[in-house]
Amino acid sequence: MRLRPLALLSAAALLATTTACVSTPDETRPQPRPSVSKEEVTPIETPDDAPKVSIVDSSPGGAKDTDPLWQGLAEAAEKKTEAYLKVYVHTGNPEVPDSGETTVTADSPDSVSVTVDSKNVDDGASPFLLIHGTFEVEEIGNSAYTLKTVDDEDIPELDPKGPDDEKRCTADDAQDRIGLAADDLAEDPGRREEFRQQWGGSPRVWWGIQMTAISLGEEGGVAGDYLTEACGEFLQ
Repeated sequence: MRLRPLALLSAAALLATTTACVSTPDETRPQPRPSVSKEEVTPIETPDDAPKVSIVDSSPGGAKDTDPLWQGLAEAAEKKTEAYLKVYVHTGNPEVPDSGETTVTADSPDSVSVTVDSKNVDDGASPFLLIHGTFEVEEIGNSAYTLKTVDDEDIPELDPKGPDDEKRCTADDAQDRIGLAADDLAEDPGRREEFRQQWGGSPRVWWGIQMTAISLGEEGGVAGDYLTEACGEFLQ
């Protein structure tokens, strides 16, 4: 498998890719946007029998206002309705017991904690854990929820369509395309749902895009090499 430049990106290099200007001794001038083809998006059709709260996403963790997992759990608990989850969470403790319950918490500060039956947590993309199934949701604290399994079945119609992580990470234009998505999301967080439908088929890369965009928006720079981490498995 061919190595792509994305694998070698440091935080500084990634920032250069995703910011709109470059500094020179005399001036700051605009940097041309990378020339990439338009993203093809297949509309997601929600089945009539899907739970009203359905979250198919990659959680960036952190504050409730930036985490769709936390928002969905809060809505389900408040309305006492079931929630369908197919959510990837990047965690510092990716070990999942063979039986009983496990608690999944993103490794971003101040993240929500989710306690769920371990059979509904897949660690195949470790350190990303996949919580999947339909659940009854109970809030047990300001940032903690327990889930009771109602159904183990996935609802594939809700999955975003598009290239998977490996194809995204090894594409010839991977560095430009992924970096541009992170920059554009940082510029306009209101377009998050549009980007989820474009990038959700590659959940690890989508996580990296979100983390980079949040860092750019909050700090003005990149606090971690999230995109290289998302693609590391495919670029060794």
